[in-house]
Amino acid sequence: MYSHKTVEKGHGRIETREISVIDTYNTGFSIPGIQQVARVVRTRKVIKTGKENFETIYLITNLPHKTVDAQTLLSWNRGYWLIENELHYRKDMVFGEDRSTIRAEHGPANMSSLRNFAIGLLLSSGITNIKRCVENLRHDPQFFLQMAA
Repeated sequence: MYSHKTVEKGHGRIETREISVIDTYNTGFSIPGIQQVARVVRTRKVIKTGKENFETIYLITNLPHKTVDAQTLLSWNRGYWLIENELHYRKDMVFGEDRSTIRAEHGPANMSSLRNFAIGLLLSSGITNIKRCVENLRHDPQFFLQMAA
């Protein structure tokens, strides 16, 4: 077993993340393809109040220890949530995804795909402020044609 720990201070809190990883080679672990199992414990302490929250998650991977160590697994886990949070923020703040009333059948998944496509299209066009661009498009739909030219 091997582990890695990070401590970050910001936004009025201290976050500690600790990962413990077990290499499943020669352990009798019977699920084919799984090379490592990890436990990530995150502690978040609010500086003003001293209130603490604890969260534990488990990860599995088919990558061997020689390829990916505990520090890399922890950084990938952190990176995934940074991307997820940034995408969710854009989809909610720009397109109002959380306020959507579409609930029937495949509607929510289809609309989410369209929002992802729109964000990807704007980012690939060099747009960095998606919210401002969408607001401009609401007021002047021809704006996108001008951008594409």
